[in-house]
Amino acid sequence: MKQGLLQWTLVLLLVSPAMIAQQPGAGRTMPSVSGDNAPNSKSDHHQMSTKDVAENLQRDLDSKNAAYAGSKIQAVVDDQSITLSGTVTSQSQHEMAMQLAKAYAGDRRITDRLIIQQ
Repeated sequence: MKQGLLQWTLVLLLVSPAMIAQQPGAGRTMPSVSGDNAPNSKSDHHQMSTKDVAENLQRDLDSKNAAYAGSKIQAVVDDQSITLSGTVTSQSQHEMAMQLAKAYAGDRRITDRLIIQQ
């Protein structure tokens, strides 16, 4: 129970600042999270650029973010894929990083090269 509560607290810490920063006209959109690694099948005429996805992911995955303390995650983004590599300190950090990548992926596939080091 405690671990589940901790995971949700970390998710809220990660997501809340991004949601608060979203104001109309701010130019940043937070894509929806899909339940699997399949490309987003929704028609989205406003898919984020590769540059925006890379910048947003790297900023959100920064180890200065309390949810990713002790991690070293690199995100490589191109038009077809997102590759996460580096280390995380727990399974919950791994899951949160993958969910974040899925949220930004759009039609890109996600490659997981993260290593859990405890």
